[in-house]
Amino acid sequence: MSEQLNELKSEYTDKLRRLKLLEAGVEYGQIDTYIKYLTSDSADEIEKQAAELVADIKQQDNYGDVYIDERTWRPFK
Repeated sequence: MSEQLNELKSEYTDKLRRLKLLEAGVEYGQIDTYIKYLTSDSADEIEKQAAELVADIKQQDNYGDVYIDERTWRPFK
């Protein structure tokens, strides 16, 4: 009985983590990549960690295109 309860609890927390990542803005195909960074078992903590993770992801995606810079040499302009 206890083993079954532990299995259900782990399944529940896994689905909750996936849901919170989706709600925070992670694309469905990227959930498996980022789910390993959520370590808490509490629903509030999972939601907080998911929001922080998405903020970090968006901060990392702020790279620019090299051709936007006017100092870049473009011989075929």
